[in-house]
Amino acid sequence: MTDDPIGPSPAWGRPDALSGFALLLVAVFAWAAAWPLPFGTLHQPGAGFLPKNLAILVAVLAAALLVRGAVVPAASARGLWPERRGLLRVALMLAALLGYVCILEPLGYVLTTAGLFVVLLRWVGRQSWPVTAAVAILAAGGSYLLFARWLLVSLPAGLWAP
Repeated sequence: MTDDPIGPSPAWGRPDALSGFALLLVAVFAWAAAWPLPFGTLHQPGAGFLPKNLAILVAVLAAALLVRGAVVPAASARGLWPERRGLLRVALMLAALLGYVCILEPLGYVLTTAGLFVVLLRWVGRQSWPVTAAVAILAAGGSYLLFARWLLVSLPAGLWAP
């Protein structure tokens, strides 16, 4: 018998089964949205190659989660939510990501990405300033070199645009 005052939950009321079912619906929706796109081949992938394969991967993982949630006995509902400090860190991370999206165009890719890493590593991850600065500079600079210089992806220049 569990110490959960609500009692054991039915298979479809378990969090893992519900999450698996919801992710399965997302995968079906993604596949349906990618349906008109050409698949292509392995050597010349079409526009639908990545979304269709990702939809299949998500569907397989969601089905595994759904089965696991329906078979494995559910734990107490008390352990599902993190404590208050954990919720504040999650809220800070979501706010940082939202802020990143909002200021990416005006400030530019490199500065905004470095700032995002500073917020995530220093205030969410509680890293030291030297580690935070090193990772922020390497991540922002390295990803800029990879995408803008090597792959020739157009990234927002922001304040320093000519």
